[in-house]
Amino acid sequence: LADAVEAALRSQAPHLEVIRDGDTVIARTHRGLPQRVVLAGHLDTVPLAGNLPSTRRVREGREELVGRGTCDMKGGVAVMLKLAAEADDAPMDLTWIFYDHEEVAAADNSLTRIAAEHPEYLVGDFAILGEPTSAGVEGGCKGTMKLDVTARGIAAHSGRDWVGDNAIHHLAPVLERL
Repeated sequence: LADAVEAALRSQAPHLEVIRDGDTVIARTHRGLPQRVVLAGHLDTVPLAGNLPSTRRVREGREELVGRGTCDMKGGVAVMLKLAAEADDAPMDLTWIFYDHEEVAAADNSLTRIAAEHPEYLVGDFAILGEPTSAGVEGGCKGTMKLDVTARGIAAHSGRDWVGDNAIHHLAPVLERL
């Protein structure tokens, strides 16, 4: 997919500098404008985890395609490619980042590597990470958090729960804090 994105940008967007960094493709304008907007989206799909095959279903009167990679960021990538090809006179400089490894640990995400090796690629006054969620815009997302929390209790039958100690109750302060 990175090869196809790179080829599309090189052939359809001559006004952009195109940089290939592993399986990440970066395209930028350099018009010397006072502001820069970064638009980014991932190229990979959800890893295989019992989510095949893709299926069609109807939900709330709409037909949907459900399964690995059916829409995860691909609509956003298509929109960004179209905008990149046409946005040669935007009122600000633009950086487009099509990156790999969004669906895995942050240490493997190419944005983590690029931030360490080429932070200048990520410089901007505003950033939009396109991830389709009901075709809406969500402001202020800060990524994901993964926690391992252990609570201990004493098992009991639901018919005699008072003889046990429900571990989930010990997690109430943790859940309130989160």
